[in-house]
Parts: sequence; structure tokens; C-alpha cells
Amino acid sequence: MPDLIKGIDVSIYQGDNINWKACATAGYKFVICRCGVGNTSKDKNYEKNIAGAKAAGLKVMAYHFIYPLPIIPSQPLRDPKAQAKLHADWAGSNILAACDLEWPEPENWKKWGCTAKQIVEWTIVYLEEYERLTGIRPIVYTYPYFAKAVSLPASFAEKWKLWIASYTNTPLIPKPWTSWVIWQDSGGKTTNLPGGGPVDTNKARDLSLWEEFENRNVPPEPVPVPVPEPTPVPDPVPVPTPPPPPPVVAPSKTNFIVAVLQTIGDWLTKLFKR
Repeated sequence: MPDLIKGIDVSIYQGDNINWKACATAGYKFVICRCGVGNTSKDKNYEKNIAGAKAAGLKVMAYHFIYPLPIIPSQPLRDPKAQAKLHADWAGSNILAACDLEWPEPENWKKWGCTAKQIVEWTIVYLEEYERLTGIRPIVYTYPYFAKAVSLPASFAEKWKLWIASYTNTPLIPKPWTSWVIWQDSGGKTTNLPGGGPVDTNKARDLSLWEEFENRNVPPEPVPVPVPEPTPVPDPVPVPTPPPPPPVVAPSKTNFIVAVLQTIGDWLTKLFKR
């Protein structure tokens, strides 16, 4: 298949010194990093691998190796909802996810008390809870023999996309799927990772999984709201302030006597002139 995009999937088994810049130079465009391991532990190199891959410009995804086992009181994290929450918390927010559905092997189902029906029902609850918690719908990793053994319903493929492990010239697509989005085309026996050990290689037709996810999480640009121009308000016309009235001075007794004497004097003068 020409023109497929190269990727890898990694875990603690690839070591602590992966040269991510060399991976990018070698043409790898995406990496799927193991995060959750059933109800037991988180891959101790998860954050380191995610950060290194991002810094080198690779697209990233987290994958969770599920333990779809019957619930027992002594193992509460076997509950699919509890396991989904555990994995969602470990993966962190805003990262694509894959559910690794390949265990327990069909020949060991009796040992673990599993049945095909129980595994399918458990996985559906897990996937729906993971999406409810994160808003992210995982893709599903499996391989043809396991998918045939569990006999997934047709509705499964309508909702969850396939990451298929098939080490043939063209991938074998198990029912109920008819197509794949990621193809693991080797099982870590032919390719060594720069700075690490043997690694599983993968192919994708394009990077639309990541592009759609990134676009979905970009908030729309806010629509600018025009601000109306303020209506000019003229300055108020100044109103002149009238001068205050002259102060009223109350007449004193002395001034009153002087005024009376002045009046008498004026009258006497007029009288003698006659």
C-alpha cells in the first residue's frame, strides 16, 4: 500500500532513552503511547513518551490495555466504569485514546471466568463510560483471531473505529468492520526504535483522526460586537451668577440720635431764614 503514513506504538518496553527527534527524521508522523494497564498500573514512561513525541512534532494518542474480567468484590477496579475512570485520569485531558482489546486469550477464558458475551458487554460499558468522562470516543485495537472469538455485534463497528493488528501484506479486517483507520503491520520483530528497543510499526491512510480532533477542540473565534459611537453631549451654557445684595446694616442708637438732631437743625435753619 503506497503513500501510507508511518507511526509507532510504544510502552515501557522500548526503554527510557527513545530519541524522538531521530524518530521524526526517520519519517514517523504519529505515536500511540501505552498509558493504562488494566486495573493494576499506569505505564511509568507514559508522560515522558508523550512529552518527547510532542516536542519532536509527532501526533500522539494514548492506548489502554483493558482487563475485561468479571467483577468480584475483592477487585472493584474490574468494574468497566471504574477501569474507564482510572484510565481517563491517567491519560490526562485532551488526548485521543485507543482501547486495546486482546486479553485474556480465548484459551484462557475459562480460567478467568470470561465468556464472549461477557467480554463484549464489558467492553461496550467501558467505551461508553470513557467517552462520557472525557468527551473522547476511543478507537479499538484488536487482531482477527480475538475479534472472531468474541463475535462483536454489527453495531460495534458503526460506533468504534478499528486499529487492526495484522502482519500480512494487506490487513485482514475482522467482522463486523469493513475498514480500518490504523494498521499495526509489524509486531516489534523487524524494526528497532532510535535510542530504544524493537518497536511495533503502524500505518495510517492520513492524519484525519488527529486533525478532526484538533479542530473539534479549537473554540470558534468570537464575533466582534460593534460598539456604538457615543452621542456627543454639548457643554452646558454657563449662567452668570448675580452679585449678592448689599449687606443690610442695622441702625445703631448713636446713628439714630445723630439723624434726629440733623433733622431738627435743618428745620431751625429754615425757620430763622423766614
